Amino acid sequence: MGIHLGNLGLSAFFVATIFAGCGGGSARCDLRPNTPQCTDWRGQIAPVWVTQEAVCKTLGTTSAGGTFAAGATCPVEEMWGGCQATQGDGSKQTNWYYKSQKYPTEAEAQKSCDNQMTWVPPQ
Repeated sequence: MGIHLGNLGLSAFFVATIFAGCGGGSARCDLRPNTPQCTDWRGQIAPVWVTQEAVCKTLGTTSAGGTFAAGATCPVEEMWGGCQATQGDGSKQTNWYYKSQKYPTEAEAQKSCDNQMTWVPPQ
């Protein structure tokens, strides 16, 4: 599984926090190299990333890792694909998974998707 609230809960937490801070354009929280995962947000209305940046910086102080970047999306190199959710405003949040020992196959990475998320290819 990806990082979830039970053990940092990244997947569910990012879905919940996306509503707490209106954002603009795109941003990402890259957990690599510590964790083969990167979450990005695309197509948001206003450029405020306070919640997402704070969560990512907090993760950066843990073994999960975390580097925040506004105006950026997750790199597609070595990416299997991701679990994507469409928010009420039409913006997209995607938890991307990378080729690694943790995710040796695309099928393993797909198991990280929650019920409300759809698997999408690298983009």
